[in-house]
Amino acid sequence: MSRITEIVNTLPQLLPLKPATAVQITDAEIQLRVSFADEYKDYLANFGAVMADGIELTGIAKAEYRNVVSVTKKERALNPNIPNTLYVVEDTHMDGIIIWQDAQGFIYKSHPGSEPCKVAESFADYLLSVRK
Repeated sequence: MSRITEIVNTLPQLLPLKPATAVQITDAEIQLRVSFADEYKDYLANFGAVMADGIELTGIAKAEYRNVVSVTKKERALNPNIPNTLYVVEDTHMDGIIIWQDAQGFIYKSHPGSEPCKVAESFADYLLSVRK
């Protein structure tokens, strides 16, 4: 079991969706014109998307507010300072704070109208930091 899978499985009150297929993951990458980090692909393949106590992560989902493609396109349009190489892993629903990831796996945080700043080395590290 991968590190990201282990960490997600420990989130309190975890509610995962249906795991995403390889075709769905590739389709999302094509629509966003990005490559997802390996750990994000692993997360998608195991969970699709998740909600847990205080956390709602994007993924492959029918609901637009949870779908990585829909949320990323919306947030890119709202903030011109966001590079097209990033995709949304979480909309915190607090003060417009958005959590992003790049293909190398680094995690960034942005506020409305601001440039993203790096906050974690990986999605797993980010989840560990917000779980505390």
